[in-house]
Amino acid sequence: MKPIEAENEEDREHLALLELPLGQPGSGMTRYGAAMYFFQRGKISADRLEAYRICCNLDSEDPDLVAHSRRNPDR
Repeated sequence: MKPIEAENEEDREHLALLELPLGQPGSGMTRYGAAMYFFQRGKISADRLEAYRICCNLDSEDPDLVAHSRRNPDR
């Protein structure tokens, strides 16, 4: 996965939200909200957003690992 490049202050703020520590109460939903921001800006794929959605109620789950586990090996 290509890293997200911040173009402005709002991007930097949302990147910080994507990087909240796993396990922090409410962090899954916060990361999902930040992921939706980047999806709307065309900076992450629908598959990547889906990984954040799956983890939104699971604060300890790593969206990167979920995205990797859902990857189609034929792609």
